[in-house]
Amino acid sequence: MNRSIPTTADPATDAAGLLRRFGFAVLVILAPVAALVSRRGLVILIPIGIALLVLATFIESEGREPLGRARRALLAPAGLIAAFLVFWAGLSLMWTPFPAAASERLVNLAGISAVGMIAAAALPQRMRVSNLYLMPIGAGLAALVALFLEVRGVSFDTEPTTDTAILDRGLLMLVLVAPSAISWLASKDRYVACFALVAVVTAALVYGGAWPALGAFAIGAVVYAIVTLNAAAGRWVALILIPGLVLAAPALPFLLRPVSKVTFGITHPKVETIRTWSRIVTDDPARLITGHGLDTALRAKLAGLVPNQAPSGILFEVWFELGFLGAIALALLLAKAVNGASRLQGGAAPGAMMTLAVAFSLAVLGQGAAQAWWLIGLALAAILAVAVDRGQYRTTRPRSSGPAR
Repeated sequence: MNRSIPTTADPATDAAGLLRRFGFAVLVILAPVAALVSRRGLVILIPIGIALLVLATFIESEGREPLGRARRALLAPAGLIAAFLVFWAGLSLMWTPFPAAASERLVNLAGISAVGMIAAAALPQRMRVSNLYLMPIGAGLAALVALFLEVRGVSFDTEPTTDTAILDRGLLMLVLVAPSAISWLASKDRYVACFALVAVVTAALVYGGAWPALGAFAIGAVVYAIVTLNAAAGRWVALILIPGLVLAAPALPFLLRPVSKVTFGITHPKVETIRTWSRIVTDDPARLITGHGLDTALRAKLAGLVPNQAPSGILFEVWFELGFLGAIALALLLAKAVNGASRLQGGAAPGAMMTLAVAFSLAVLGQGAAQAWWLIGLALAAILAVAVDRGQYRTTRPRSSGPAR
């Protein structure tokens, strides 16, 4: 007698899983490599990968998610703070001297933030381990491609064939995605692979002369070590170094000026930059409340409205552009991010804190500013940190079911 074999296969679930795996591969393998060789690689591939992740979740949930999760995230305290920051940036268009350029920057900021939030919400509560192992593969491959491009540009051509601006941008993306890959390997006790990945990423940064990225990577590694050894201490260190510096930014030029004179000499360009920063603070203190408006820090220098020696980086720019309210909102948002990262499961917390430290260090150094590729790279880094957290559901071996003794 023939009996039909019951099956539990669900074509929709299988299709969603395939779409999710392909979308995740686009994000963690194709995008970091494309960033090294193409100006538009990130802004094309990352939206494609995110769209595939969202589509996979829509298929599984019959359209109920991920918009529902994104809505709940937007109504959470961190989401409300982010919404206020975007609102205040939009309100500053009323007094910015560059409204057209500022409007474009605001659209990029709001749009990419929304897309990143939806993409993070689209990740399943339990990420497949096989998908997460694509992260170290992608980071390692990107580092090897960077090394190849650096060696080829130095060894075989009198004029480097690789666009150094594109390569530098790709190295910035590499240090944004590497912490999650390192964290995933460490959480699975793959320490040899973890150290190999750190070594090849470091080699790519050193050989490429990407000193800001290397410095940010080193700071992130220190934060990673502190959080691994003592989670509470690491959280407090991150709170002091990240939102604390944003709040204290107007006082920094007055604190750093005497030290910089002794260290570099009175005529050093860095001393002049700090002196210019202090003059901007004292000459128009009322602007510390409202700021000069979105997208004015760089354009004001180009238009001759402020000296060329004015500093760059998020600590100066957020106060110069958005003033006290914008700085407070950013500091609160960063504090929420630190607290949220410190509460992630298992081995995901050190990697998320390292990602925050790397991204903030690069922003302080003026890398990326608010350009579209930088914002979408930050969104990718946040998505990967959430993905690692969603893969931590098997952290302990189940007890034996044998007879009790």
